[in-house]
Amino acid sequence: MYSGQDARSPAHRRSSSLAPFAFGNGYSLTAFDLGGGGVKMELGHDGDVGAAIILPPEEVRNLGRWLLATLGQDERGLPVELGGILERLSKIKIEHSILERGDKKRIKEALRTLRA
Repeated sequence: MYSGQDARSPAHRRSSSLAPFAFGNGYSLTAFDLGGGGVKMELGHDGDVGAAIILPPEEVRNLGRWLLATLGQDERGLPVELGGILERLSKIKIEHSILERGDKKRIKEALRTLRA
């Protein structure tokens, strides 16, 4: 488990931070990457930190998977429907199609990679 003392260490001060998300009423949400320590999220109001939470790495992974699934993406950030689209394209035999020589082979390789 991650202790609060680690958050005040020099490593935390060097951690990368995403730009704060500012709400219209003076509230802001900021996330700090603590490397192997997880992610620290702070909710502030007019520059004062009102609440903070540190998510351990496993929880960050779970949250990331949930967020990608909510956005309709797989664990690589690709659209879930991409596999079906590529499979359909690899089977199409249309005269004057936009696919060029070797494209179907690359599509089939991409499908194998997505399924693995």
